[in-house]
Amino acid sequence: MAVRDQGICGSCWAFSAIGPFSDNRCISGKDSKRIQYSEQFMVSCDTDNEGCDGGYLDRDMAFLKKTGVPTEKCVQYQSGNDGETKICPRYCDDFSKIETVKSTGFTNVCTDEESIKNAITQGSLQTAFTVYSDFMYYKNGVYQHNYGYVEGGHAVTFVGYGEENGLTKYWVVRNSWGNAWGEQGYFRIRRGNNKCGIEEECYLVMV
Repeated sequence: MAVRDQGICGSCWAFSAIGPFSDNRCISGKDSKRIQYSEQFMVSCDTDNEGCDGGYLDRDMAFLKKTGVPTEKCVQYQSGNDGETKICPRYCDDFSKIETVKSTGFTNVCTDEESIKNAITQGSLQTAFTVYSDFMYYKNGVYQHNYGYVEGGHAVTFVGYGEENGLTKYWVVRNSWGNAWGEQGYFRIRRGNNKCGIEEECYLVMV
């Protein structure tokens, strides 16, 4: 799938929630093919979060359960162009009625390495980590923080795991900075020792 690009809006929290929601509905058979749901609707309408100024994983998961989201076809992403949150839409872009799809719940599966691995067999997971300066120069390989200052927090998506040369264990993570970044929009980070806090809080969204 094409990796999404959040643009200049601080909406990683919405992308890392909507991605797994779209993935897991397809994996479970709720959708016959993968349907892209609307990050813009969540950015604009989830008043418990801060739109383009950031958000919280448990709050966006609660929004998916309580309110739900329409498809991307209904409300397309616009905030990445200008960094503005936008007003919560009352209608789809074509002025048709907004119909939202809800999750059935969510659970924090970041108990330990095994709990995360087990959860990934059911679907992709929303997680977050601390970004240091050296991450901004990532191009490929298994990332490990070595130097730099804290740049802030960033929400991303666990999609898999593996080992490099039978020695270095890693998570496969989907970012929301477009296909041209990193390993075709993805990166790998060492697993099993909570690098940059990436194993502290992660959610499996139930559909």
